[in-house]
Amino acid sequence: MKMELLDTQAAGLYGEMLAFKEDLHRHPESSFQERRTTELLKEKLAALGLCPVDMGMDTGVVAVLEGERHGKTAALRADIDAIAQTENQNHVVRSETAGLMHGCGHDFHTACLYGAAKLLSARKETLSGRVAFLFQPAEEETQGARTLLDHGLWERMGGKPDCIFGLHNRPELPAGQIAVRNGPIMAGKINFRVILRGRPGHGGSPHKCVDPVVAGAALIDGVQTIVSRSTDPQDALVCAVYSVHTDAPDFFVPSSLSVTGSIRYLRDAAGQRAAQRLRDLAAGVAAAYECQAETQLLPQVPVTRNAASLAEIAECAAAETAGAENVACPPPDMGSEDFAVYGQEVPAFFYWLGSGFPGRENAPWHSPDFCTNDAALPLGAALLARSALLALERL
Repeated sequence: MKMELLDTQAAGLYGEMLAFKEDLHRHPESSFQERRTTELLKEKLAALGLCPVDMGMDTGVVAVLEGERHGKTAALRADIDAIAQTENQNHVVRSETAGLMHGCGHDFHTACLYGAAKLLSARKETLSGRVAFLFQPAEEETQGARTLLDHGLWERMGGKPDCIFGLHNRPELPAGQIAVRNGPIMAGKINFRVILRGRPGHGGSPHKCVDPVVAGAALIDGVQTIVSRSTDPQDALVCAVYSVHTDAPDFFVPSSLSVTGSIRYLRDAAGQRAAQRLRDLAAGVAAAYECQAETQLLPQVPVTRNAASLAEIAECAAAETAGAENVACPPPDMGSEDFAVYGQEVPAFFYWLGSGFPGRENAPWHSPDFCTNDAALPLGAALLARSALLALERL
């Protein structure tokens, strides 16, 4: 089968991919709980004759397509979990599980990768090499990729692939466009928790207490200076506090206060500098307010960096799939993706696939109003399949 038939065949899969995506959308599952999704995928991939890889995990599916001729190995990845969010009940197709929704489009990604698996399976007789399909759990917790690797992913599938490709929907881009960006495309992330310990007592005798709430307020204010006064203005950096908790009931002076947040960065040195400034600030504030500080830094994922060695293949795959005029290069996003973990071990490339509806404002990821323009499903399937085929030809 010739490469130019790929887009026509992908368009022919639209109805099947849409039905699968809508089924997943109605039945979202949280990280490491994607059991129904896993069983559906196993059935569908078995029907394509793909070789399953036993990962020894309850959720997630890995399968390999063995070409008739020896060659390289390309891997393709999609994430399968949903988020804790209540969906807008006005959506025609909506979650049937209270408090969960596919609010980041992982159902869309899964349907795209299934479509790519079907396109490539039909080319088995002419395929030189192998293609591994990774339907990964728990991206939302940024733990799924690492868990697969810790379970021996590469060894179980017969060795490291020569490359890996993935995609993420992008509501800011209209359906029909593909974003190709070399180098950093999504941010690394370090979560943090700072615990300030004081001395509780009666609210009417503040001089007999050490109130960690006052110290916490100073810390939160100080955190804002990490970006504004401790970071090169040309460095992209987010350092934000997301929650504050105390160990006392309302209207009492607590003995401790905890502050949680995250640092997101595109340059490793900037992220490490911010982490050290956070430690210094916490220690300084604690000393000033007679508290004790404990700072916990919790690294999550590295920067998602697209490999230079795959740039030409990615640009070609995108241009042949969407047309050169529909290949965009927007700036990096400060969201984080655990696809980055694979990129630490093998050459990796991550696309953004336009999923917005033209002529209207599209809700962002993790919004109750989020939805994808599913007209882009065939484009996603063709993009992933073409990336694998070009990689097997050119690497």
